[in-house]
Amino acid sequence: MKKTILIFLTIWTSSFVFCQNANSEDPIEPDFLLEMYGKDSLVDYVLGNREKFRFQFMLTEIEAFDSILVLGQTHNYAVPEWYFHPASVVKLPTAILTLEKLKEKDFPVESVLVLNRDFECGNMQFVEESREKNTTIQQMLRELIIVSNNTYYNSLYHFLTPKFLNEQLQAKGIRNTHIYKDFSGCEMPLNMKTHGYFLVDRKESIALKEDQSEFPLREFAAHYSYDSTKLLGSKHEYRRNIVNGPFDFNYNLEYPISDIHGTSMRLFFPEFFKEDERWNIREEDRDLLIETMKSVPRDLNEKKYLDKKKYPDNLYKYLIHGDANPKYNAV
Repeated sequence: MKKTILIFLTIWTSSFVFCQNANSEDPIEPDFLLEMYGKDSLVDYVLGNREKFRFQFMLTEIEAFDSILVLGQTHNYAVPEWYFHPASVVKLPTAILTLEKLKEKDFPVESVLVLNRDFECGNMQFVEESREKNTTIQQMLRELIIVSNNTYYNSLYHFLTPKFLNEQLQAKGIRNTHIYKDFSGCEMPLNMKTHGYFLVDRKESIALKEDQSEFPLREFAAHYSYDSTKLLGSKHEYRRNIVNGPFDFNYNLEYPISDIHGTSMRLFFPEFFKEDERWNIREEDRDLLIETMKSVPRDLNEKKYLDKKKYPDNLYKYLIHGDANPKYNAV
């Protein structure tokens, strides 16, 4: 039985044999966009004004023949020149590399991260919470992905350090991504500094200590080149005031569509990649992350997340699921 899986639309995993599509002489793909026209007036309008909306996407077909998955065609409608601010999307590679570092240090996800307060910069809530709540990294990862928790992102950014985070992405073939900031509100140069920490495995009664670090500003700047097309908008907020002029996204987070796509493909279908390009995480940690990505806020089993008006099932899922239109309720 043949079934086509469209990555980024539906992702489902099971026990499959993986193989590459043997035909390397495939003809030029038909215009995939034309196949999407005529089905929905809103979709037609957006597709007809792609440049206005800076709309871009990638989609990979994976064909399932009973127990065999074959990597099919990738439809690439990404435009590298159209910068967009990735914001919370960078939390997925941060979560993956947290699992890599835990494996490297031989610590379980149930370990507790406690940050030092080595310097003052921006909102220090993430440091204080790490010292007061004894939250495990597993709990951090679940809230990071399910409700996009910024506090836990900040903690894990300092656990990884920008050096480790970006070097590991480069090594895996995610080469156009730059993650050199947390969300605490520091001025950009201060994002190169990270607090030291203790990582505690309570079960084994062992701890790992790392001191504060600072990534060289010169090395950070070498990864960027100024681009006037990254001046976007007519007004922006600066120090809680609205000021005239575009916002300057130069030297900011960069995570293009191609790298987002590559991150997800490596997570869900590692067998399609060379071994040194796969995420080096434990299989049980990979299962945990995939299960977390399918989870909804009420799965966190905390009272505040049971409020479905504030935390609906489709929060940060960017899906139609839960729409008032009954046509889509089963999606």
